[in-house]
Amino acid sequence: MSAHDAIAGDHAYEKTLRWWDGFTISLSIPAALFIGMGYAIGFIGAWTALALLGAVAVIACLQNYIYSEMAGMFTDKVGGISMYAHQGWRTRSTLVGPLATYGYWFAWSSSLAIYGLQIGTLVQAEWFPDQTWTFSTGLAEIGFPHMVALGVLVLGWALNVLGMRPAMWLMYATGVLVMIPIIAFALAPIISSDWSLSNMHWDIAASGAPGWQTAIAWMFVLAWSVYGIEAVASFVPEFRDTVRDTRIALRLAGLFVVAVYLLVPFGVGGMVDQAEVAENPVTFYLGAFESLFPGGDIIMTVCLIAGLLLLMIMTTADGGRVLHGSALEGLTIKQLGVLNRFKVPGRAMSLDLVVNVILILFVGEALAVIVAGILGYLICHVLSLTGFLNLRRDLPDAERPIKLGRQWVYVAGVLAVVDTVLVVVGALSANITGYGGTRELVIGVLVLSLSVVLYAYRRLVQDKQEWAWKEPVSEVTADLVENEPATGPGPETDTVKEHA
Repeated sequence: MSAHDAIAGDHAYEKTLRWWDGFTISLSIPAALFIGMGYAIGFIGAWTALALLGAVAVIACLQNYIYSEMAGMFTDKVGGISMYAHQGWRTRSTLVGPLATYGYWFAWSSSLAIYGLQIGTLVQAEWFPDQTWTFSTGLAEIGFPHMVALGVLVLGWALNVLGMRPAMWLMYATGVLVMIPIIAFALAPIISSDWSLSNMHWDIAASGAPGWQTAIAWMFVLAWSVYGIEAVASFVPEFRDTVRDTRIALRLAGLFVVAVYLLVPFGVGGMVDQAEVAENPVTFYLGAFESLFPGGDIIMTVCLIAGLLLLMIMTTADGGRVLHGSALEGLTIKQLGVLNRFKVPGRAMSLDLVVNVILILFVGEALAVIVAGILGYLICHVLSLTGFLNLRRDLPDAERPIKLGRQWVYVAGVLAVVDTVLVVVGALSANITGYGGTRELVIGVLVLSLSVVLYAYRRLVQDKQEWAWKEPVSEVTADLVENEPATGPGPETDTVKEHA
């Protein structure tokens, strides 16, 4: 019996979400596009940015299809793809689970400070340009944007710890606002008189590095946000009609992000001058939107803030569930395996809050940890994809309510190789994008190392178990659950065999 089996009854999530809630959660990912896209266009040109964003989005979509099969196999597992990595690798190594969960969690958690500071920068630029005061904490200079960031951090945390439903209502509202610039920029080639193909450039050699290395370095950075559509998997245990809602939400999120990451960069890239974007990679959107609509700068500011707030709420919810699921499985300290009276992981989400307050007050420029987060996050994807291959090999006859055709085994293998190349080449080429260097890689390694220390403490000290390097296949089989009868309307059945 796993740790999860022993305590899940007292720590179960309420099954209140439907597939459209999962899709709403995924709307936060296009909001992240408005952070990374400006830097990419400014450095490597609009055509190059479009090609790389489109490629990464297609990879993310294919990965979501693969993750849907594992989500159907482990419908009661909290923690999304990091837990799928654990299930797929536990018969070979018990260390993969803690490495995957902490690599995943740190990437999401550390991004909260980045999003909060972006909101603070937008608020200052649009409404409080004279608030230029600063003070020092001894390690960082703190100003108006940092205080705004702290405020929205607390707001996102408060909404989440009060239960999923209050957070979902705000996600609905902010999701609608996010769609405004997405639709407007996607239609820019049709409705904007400023749009021109002459603004689109290939500039992949600008860094001086070989073109292939530059492309991989930027794909490494861009994958940090685009791959995030898998976050829907973290909420699988909360779907009412688990299998049907899971399948639709994950697949729809993947297709949606491909459309957005192709149409929006094309629309934005044809409206703006590359040099101007390079100077203002975030705030340039305000002028671009102003050219589409009178008063567009204010509308765009509100929409960007709404999108970033949506992203922060989703990130807090996702990261908290990953830590909670890790504790339930015995992969980290048991204190994090507790739900509050609103049936959400309040302790785990409070840890997110504390980590990001420290980043804002004592690091200041949170982009300094982005490479550390990307490293662990992409390693988690590699382990999840190879975990899918391991499950197909170890348990070929296991019940798979959402079963993909055999060709997806080869797709998963190719994607695992691609992500491995992104990890190795991208991490060693971070100086090309300006997103970090050796120090950030060391931070990433330390975070991953901490996960093993906490796992050892949980197993040897808290659970008083003998150390085991791997577990028998029977342990994975015991964690496979029979899916409950479908509760939603219509003729859908729980088992969806897919051979296309």
